[in-house]
Amino acid sequence: MRIGVTGASGFIGGHLMNALAELPDVTVTPLIRKRKNAPPTLAELKNFVKDKHLIYHLSGVNRGSDEEILCGNILGTLRLLVAVKTYGSSETRIVFASSSQVYKSGKNPLKESHATEPESLYGVSKKSAEDLIRLSGLEYIVLRLSNVYGPGCRPDYNSVIATFCDRAVRRLPVTVDGNGRQERDFIYIDDVVRAFLEAGMKTQPRERAIYNVCSGRAASLRQVIGNIKRAGLGVNVQYQNGDAGVSSGLDPSRFSKVYAWKPETSLAAGIKRTLRKFEEGQSS
Repeated sequence: MRIGVTGASGFIGGHLMNALAELPDVTVTPLIRKRKNAPPTLAELKNFVKDKHLIYHLSGVNRGSDEEILCGNILGTLRLLVAVKTYGSSETRIVFASSSQVYKSGKNPLKESHATEPESLYGVSKKSAEDLIRLSGLEYIVLRLSNVYGPGCRPDYNSVIATFCDRAVRRLPVTVDGNGRQERDFIYIDDVVRAFLEAGMKTQPRERAIYNVCSGRAASLRQVIGNIKRAGLGVNVQYQNGDAGVSSGLDPSRFSKVYAWKPETSLAAGIKRTLRKFEEGQSS
């Protein structure tokens, strides 16, 4: 099987590339971009999409100016789809990394049938990318991810867990916007990679579907900090106000049922592994 991966050098992409390298009878090609701060051109995409059975579309922008977020996620997706239809094959399947931020706030946990009325520009850009893929005529699976964390996750960019771990290791205060009782669905990177492998390798013919990929277990920021402390690090926490903030969580049962997948890494174990990586970085 010939596989292409956009965003191969990113947090999720790097872990996925390592996993794909272990599979037999698979040839994996990362998208090499000449301009990292701009969507790839059709010329850059031409050879990348050629003869691919499967493309994991992981590249995107979740921090930056409004224009960078919209162009990176919407225009980048549009150009990829145009390239596949122009230079690739109509049989190429797309597995797209979307986000829980496409949903409107509501009673948790949210199912795939819940209203998609994004409340952030990033969510708008991911929902627009989903719609472009849906209208492309190609086979696709959209995976709406919750808060992904783990070794290699960038503080102040990918995940609040990475930010907290980094600051704890460096003995810096951890600042929480709210009282820390707001809840999130955190999922460890290894579980996410397994979901991508399942979606890419075991897809039913002509499948066009959207799934939540998450732990299905909401945890508060106070629980995250408690796990860091139990892992052996003292944490100086500063809460900025008494508001509990907005909680969010997803229901993974649909994906679990179709692909016989379930998350295997507990929050405590995942935080320990993440902390270990930051500690190794400090000692090197």
